[in-house]
Amino acid sequence: MKTVIFFSILFYAIALPALGELTPQDLDKIRLIVNEVEKSTKGGLTSQDLDKVRLLVMEEIKKDITATKDELKEHINIRSDSIEKQVTFLSYLVYALIALIVGAIAIPQLIMTWRSRREHSLERRVERLTEEIEALKRQQIVKP
Repeated sequence: MKTVIFFSILFYAIALPALGELTPQDLDKIRLIVNEVEKSTKGGLTSQDLDKVRLLVMEEIKKDITATKDELKEHINIRSDSIEKQVTFLSYLVYALIALIVGAIAIPQLIMTWRSRREHSLERRVERLTEEIEALKRQQIVKP
């Protein structure tokens, strides 16, 4: 219960200034300020002043446009460099994959060729030995 009373008093104290009203003196001060502002602006802007303001605004717009163009060019250059790096990496990756595929096909072929040469040399040797054996058999048959 104490906390409820404490917070009620606290919130009431915070809200007190919101209940304040403008006095007639405050309203008079506001009127004086508004009248002074109106008098100073009644002299108004001439067409020359408006032209000067337009020129200043146009110069600021041109500066903003050139700054934006420069920032955009820089951003595009950064992006193009990034894309170039990615393309270079992917091309190297493709080259590596091509080399891997060629290696996977060529190495077994080379092994098979080497084996077939070896087998062919062994076959020749067997044929020579067979011929020699037959020749010896013939000689043995002729000379019993």
